[in-house]
Amino acid sequence: MIKKKLIQHSARLSKIFALCCLVQLGQLHAQVHATSAQNEARQIDALIEKALVKNNLIRNPLTDDYTFVRRIYLDIAGRIPTYNELQTFITRSDVNKRSELISELLNSEAYVSHFYNYWEDILRIQSRGRRTFMVSYQDWIKQSLKDNKPYDQMVRELILADGYTWDNPAAGFYLRDEGMPLDHMSNTIQVFLGTRMQCAQCHDHPFDKWTQKEYFHLAAYTSDVDSGGRRYNNSEAFKSLRNAFAAEKKQLIKQDKNNKKVKLSASPAERRVLRDLFQPLATSVRIKPSEQKLPYDYAYKDANPNQVVEPHAPFGDSASVSLWQDKREVYANWLTSADNPRFTKVIANRLWKKVMGLGLIEPSDNLTDHTVPSNPELMSYLENLVVDSGFDLKYVLSVLFNSRTYQSEVYAGDVLPGYKYYYPGPLLTRMSAEQLWDSILTLAVEDLDSLKDDYRTEFFRNKEKELEAHVHNVNQLSGRELLAIVKQAGQREKQLIAQEKQLQQALKQATDKKEKSKLRKAYNKLRNEKRNALTAALSEAAGAKAADVYTTDMAMADNLVDEAAKRNKGKRKGKKAFWENLVRASEIVSPAPAGHFLHEFGQSRRELIENSHQQASIPQALSLLNGYLVTVIQDKNAPLTKTLKANSELKTQIDSLFLSMYARLPTQAEQALFSEQLNVNNRYKAYRQVILAMLNSNEFRFIQ
Repeated sequence: MIKKKLIQHSARLSKIFALCCLVQLGQLHAQVHATSAQNEARQIDALIEKALVKNNLIRNPLTDDYTFVRRIYLDIAGRIPTYNELQTFITRSDVNKRSELISELLNSEAYVSHFYNYWEDILRIQSRGRRTFMVSYQDWIKQSLKDNKPYDQMVRELILADGYTWDNPAAGFYLRDEGMPLDHMSNTIQVFLGTRMQCAQCHDHPFDKWTQKEYFHLAAYTSDVDSGGRRYNNSEAFKSLRNAFAAEKKQLIKQDKNNKKVKLSASPAERRVLRDLFQPLATSVRIKPSEQKLPYDYAYKDANPNQVVEPHAPFGDSASVSLWQDKREVYANWLTSADNPRFTKVIANRLWKKVMGLGLIEPSDNLTDHTVPSNPELMSYLENLVVDSGFDLKYVLSVLFNSRTYQSEVYAGDVLPGYKYYYPGPLLTRMSAEQLWDSILTLAVEDLDSLKDDYRTEFFRNKEKELEAHVHNVNQLSGRELLAIVKQAGQREKQLIAQEKQLQQALKQATDKKEKSKLRKAYNKLRNEKRNALTAALSEAAGAKAADVYTTDMAMADNLVDEAAKRNKGKRKGKKAFWENLVRASEIVSPAPAGHFLHEFGQSRRELIENSHQQASIPQALSLLNGYLVTVIQDKNAPLTKTLKANSELKTQIDSLFLSMYARLPTQAEQALFSEQLNVNNRYKAYRQVILAMLNSNEFRFIQ
């Protein structure tokens, strides 16, 4: 017995020792990683210094700790630091505290949130597709960032994706351009290779070397990808239903031998049910062998209209496809290769622009054979850095953020088109819509980075699950069972349409307000019943084999808000519907609804690549002056309010206000001015005016 206990105790000690070793190895790896990043950063600084000296320029002074901490939080975490985060950094005395903070932020949830916004804009991600929902695709991008998935691997998985988004979320990449394969190819090449070939889709490019034939050679790589929306008639379930329909018709003919022209066709109501029953099955990316042909109106002499073209890369390796090879596999290998002359250059330039405010190549997605970077030697170094790191984007970002170039004071002048910028420091830029929203919420909401999904996103999340359940249930049923549903639901559809028409007529004739309100409620209830009738019939027919069905009509959005409130219980107080919408921009339905703060401040509509903007407007000024956010900031449970209340002296309150919003202490003149303003009887109103003034200042809205 004693021997057995000794063995168990020894095993525990061995596990503890192993864990300690792993922790130490992890710490050692992190230290080596940080040291390597700092060494690489010095090489970048040397190349920048070389260009500055050559052009009789000097580097801007190094930022102080207050400026640095605000900038690094905005550039990595996408928001200003909290009062406590700022104080923690400022009071640290270790020499490497800047490098350590960079590492901490790059491994935080806040990094995932901020850089998801960046990729969401580039990839034009929308929460809702034309016939499906993209929440799983959005989650996949976030998880890829969290896992620090190598960039080439992430792109490869997007190119090779197929199926439904709930089974393979990366399929959302193709479904974003559902049924538009040529447009999708144009967008893919522009995003990942920085090459604009859209013009060559219809004719030879007028300003570049690309021909229309070259474009279709490229499109041939993905000709097998079918992301169209009207393909359910090829599904096994639909074929099974069609066979059941034919069998029923045959049986009727057999029963009525004298009638050789038995008519059996679906009624209008049944046809609507058929559409609603099978359309969800077409919301996937399907791979089917297909040839790529030139357009019917192809007008050039090097080929004929409707001629079949083989896959061929427009530059670099020809990437020919053998008979036994998968075209997409060859295409993905070519596109993401470290030897591809544009793949590494584009991502290296994108990251440099994200960190420094301006690319070495501008525009960053319009490369030609004649494109020359503003600093060719630095561009080459960054490309090698990307490849040598194994396409580790976090590591590349760590190098850039650790550079003296990044940590210099900003350049606030104009960079005129056609003139080279030599980076004495990063460019002064305004916060993006997402950064501004997240920064204001940092002052208003506790534990902001941990909160997930506004109620609209929650709605789409549940609708995606409902769609998944629908597809699952249809595929579980036989043709006879599906035919029975079509007849049953078709009959019910016919009845509901008749009732709907009666209610519409009654609404037109009603004059009393109470009567109208009553009729509208009945009408909405009927429409909900009409929408849910098929779902209920399908779930009932599938029986024990049925997947869970989520009924999430807009009338039930309040229930979703309640569920989200329970999930975040204890993290917020106040009106649920109001507070549940106060989450980070990355958790809000994409794109934000018209009229939303994000929309007003320039968030992209996700129609064009990188289409967000930072242009000022009157609605923006009105939003900051009269919007609800200043009220949120002054809520009794808001972090800023708690910080102010924790200090009784007016001077200390003003200090904490400046530290919270500007990440710096006030000057003597500012202290005197604010003391005069705040030293009034109605302290709440006075603070509101001061906060409004600070929110609307350039110092708050710009990244210095």
